[in-house]
Amino acid sequence: MEEQTVPSRRVLKLLPIALFLAIGFALTGCGKAQEQKGDKVTLPSQEEVQSALERAVAEGVPGIALEIRSPQGTEFLSAGDASLKPERPVLPADRFRIASVTKTFTAAVVMDLVEEGTLSLDDTVERWLPGLLAKGDSITVRQLLGHTSGLPEYTKNEKFLEAFTSGGSLSPRKVVSFVSSQPLAFEPGSRYEYSDTDNIVLGLIIEAATGRSYEQELRSRVLEPLGLRSTTLPHGPELPDPHAQGYQYDPEGEGAGKPENVTTALDPSAAWASGALVSTPGDVSRFFGGLLGGKLVGEGELEQMKETMAGKGSPPGPGTNSAGLGIFGYELPCGVVWGHTGQFPGYRAFGAATPDGRGALAMTVNATEISEQANKAVVRAQQLAACRTLSSTH
Repeated sequence: MEEQTVPSRRVLKLLPIALFLAIGFALTGCGKAQEQKGDKVTLPSQEEVQSALERAVAEGVPGIALEIRSPQGTEFLSAGDASLKPERPVLPADRFRIASVTKTFTAAVVMDLVEEGTLSLDDTVERWLPGLLAKGDSITVRQLLGHTSGLPEYTKNEKFLEAFTSGGSLSPRKVVSFVSSQPLAFEPGSRYEYSDTDNIVLGLIIEAATGRSYEQELRSRVLEPLGLRSTTLPHGPELPDPHAQGYQYDPEGEGAGKPENVTTALDPSAAWASGALVSTPGDVSRFFGGLLGGKLVGEGELEQMKETMAGKGSPPGPGTNSAGLGIFGYELPCGVVWGHTGQFPGYRAFGAATPDGRGALAMTVNATEISEQANKAVVRAQQLAACRTLSSTH
């Protein structure tokens, strides 16, 4: 295992600003592999996808891994290294922090509870968590899932950042308390605005409704049914072995210079039901395939998850996206996939599946604050991988 380095004071100060954010970058066109000719789209080969991964590494990404699942089988592709010192390649068993991709796992638990009648999408926060929020009687489960609650973003709160960087333990209720009395950003249900606070509250509702911990419900309703043995909810900064080391470039260096190892520089547990999960590309692709394939929630609940807000797609991802309930639709020249993106200092993730779940993919990267060119290369790889996944189901 690589020896951990301590981030510079400047990088450590800036890390929380990027914390828990799902991220993607717009890219015009999809390259020759997806060039549209009339009504026909030429879809990418495995060699073209592999070349795109290698391009991302050439532009400064230490390591990148991809798994594509289809009726024809499973493909695992990778480029670069899981560790820079000593060097070693990225392997299928390597775990990564998947950050905000966690939100779709949480949504799957919520929608399963809705299907069985334990929860309703129209339940208010006040019903399950009396007194937690100043306006809890005006915010519903549906609005939390769809980021239309108006709850302020706790990761931008100065008091939270001070408490987080001091290294103290932050319970989910404590996290919410930093913004619970603040005015809502807008009237609940009136518009979309991404907020990590929404999913912390959802995790607390899961616990209140079931009388069990979020982790127990996640395990019994999602992880065990799908056999996701490499997906865990950490209670500290350490990652289980084997794992990819996470690197971050100097935020002021625009991807230049030598990246610092930030694998255990920050404890992600404060992100909890919003962004703390650790997983592998294999588990993430299996999850999205299972979710869209109807193995976790009923057809009616899945259709409600896919009801999106037109023109709303923050945070961005590959292609043009729209926000549903805990999931995003990504529209590409080759079709639509459903998934989520995520970023945590040192790690970046993207998971998605075809509308019927027959094809699925997951891509993980072990670096953040990379250059614009590297970002473009990663998004192009995401797009090609998504289109290859779509083509595999026809």
